[in-house]
Amino acid sequence: MVKNMRITWNPWLTKYYKQIIQHYNTHKLHHSIIIESCNIKDTFKLIWAISKWILCIKKKKMKNCGICKGCKLTLTHNNPDFYVLYPKKNKKFIDIETIRNTINNIVQTSQQYGNKILWIPKYQTLTNFGINALLKIIEEPPKNTWFFIGNDKFYKLNITFRSRCLLYQILQPIEDIGLNWIQKNIIIPKKICLTSLRINNYSPELAIDFLQSSSYKLRDNLCMKLYYAIDNNNFSKLLPIINDHQAILKIQWIILLLLDAMKIKKKLSLLLDNLDQIHLIKKISTQYSYYNLHKIIKYWIKCKYQLINIENINYELLILNQLLKWEKFFIFN
Repeated sequence: MVKNMRITWNPWLTKYYKQIIQHYNTHKLHHSIIIESCNIKDTFKLIWAISKWILCIKKKKMKNCGICKGCKLTLTHNNPDFYVLYPKKNKKFIDIETIRNTINNIVQTSQQYGNKILWIPKYQTLTNFGINALLKIIEEPPKNTWFFIGNDKFYKLNITFRSRCLLYQILQPIEDIGLNWIQKNIIIPKKICLTSLRINNYSPELAIDFLQSSSYKLRDNLCMKLYYAIDNNNFSKLLPIINDHQAILKIQWIILLLLDAMKIKKKLSLLLDNLDQIHLIKKISTQYSYYNLHKIIKYWIKCKYQLINIENINYELLILNQLLKWEKFFIFN
């Protein structure tokens, strides 16, 4: 993914980059670092930049030189001291043999100029066996070796593994800064920009990706169908719309709409996320009691959790069951 990813630096990453470099220069950099964000691209960009600097032979203060042998090998993805582990094609997890072979290589003497890096871009690609294998080496790491692990902030870390690493949590910029960054990169009405920013965990980059992809139209269609489903108390027709490879994302959109309906009931309209769907939110708010909205949300959260964590679960049956449950909560206040 690193080879194919367009690397554009995000300004909110700079403080983390400088902090890690400063720790390295003062010999205080922890050997095992987890970097997590709601936008996994942030972790890619930050670890990639740090790795280039650490593996550079002629560093220029806070920047790698870009022309030494170390830089050239790293930039062409041929540096023998830079290990990046992904699952094999069509596989969800990194196989244990790949991890063991990498560990056997990394404990050897550096093939270039001393520093070695093992980068696992996505923590969730590790099995329990992989985590246990890594625990053994990070407890007694080789000299001049650093381990970097990227993680989606919503993915729970193994407690023991977490305790052996230093955790950096990338915070997204405040709303005004994020909104300004979006509007510099894309011409979209402010209401739409704010909605995208808020429903994408205030990540400006994710917000732009959302607006420029098919996801925005998919959400718009879901909202329209949801309005009619509520109007007729017939939710089973939503099944083919929700039940696809983006089911978890669509369930999250539904949860955010329901939460906004609860906010309206509590007269918290200034805190709404879905600013482009006020008509739908008000419709939901008038059709369901606060108590019932709370219960519907709990059911959807449970549904989402099961879809994420239970292997080989029947998506269609689980989502249909949830939609039928929703029909039982139909009341007029």
